[in-house]
Amino acid sequence: MEKGELKGKILKALEMPAELLNNCPRMTSVGNESVFIENYKAIIEYDKNVIRISNNISIFGENLNVAEITTDGILISGKIKAIEFES
Repeated sequence: MEKGELKGKILKALEMPAELLNNCPRMTSVGNESVFIENYKAIIEYDKNVIRISNNISIFGENLNVAEITTDGILISGKIKAIEFES
């Protein structure tokens, strides 16, 4: 059995979301006014026009701010114009 196959079976058996086992970010946006990112690691850049986090995600917009930080995630609010995933 390959490693990927085993992960899939574990996720299915435990009924866990894939992003938890793979440590991938999960995002929820409300229109263009806010985005909540779970499984983020750190803020790399913080400016009113761009917020970059270490999961290779960049949020671009106007008047961006970190509205809330919890142990589960980060809430970014403002006028969101684009979300980019860098490789």
